[in-house]
Order: sequence, then C-alpha cells, then structure tokens
Amino acid sequence: MSTVTMTHPELDQTIEVREEAVPHYQSAGWQPVDNPPAKPTRAPARRRRQTGEN
Repeated sequence: MSTVTMTHPELDQTIEVREEAVPHYQSAGWQPVDNPPAKPTRAPARRRRQTGEN
C-alpha cells in the first residue's frame, strides 16, 4: 500500500492518504506535496527499572 502526502491551502496540516484515495481528497481541495517532510523518528521506548535494580 503506497501513500501520498497531501496538504490543504486553507489548513496548516499535512496528511497521508492511500494512493487510491487521492482523487477524492483532490476534489475536496487537498493537493499532493512534491517534497513531503521527513517523517519524525521516534526514539526507542525505555524500560522502567524495577525496584531494587541498579
């Protein structure tokens, strides 16, 4: 499943939609983004220490 990043000229927001849904979103004013922003990377979750652990 490939996705397309889209933006709306009246909203300060970008969204990712399935490629098949692009015509639907375009009819509502959304436009494909030429160079989408890099996806933020998430740091790996840290494990909580158990009581008594050093």
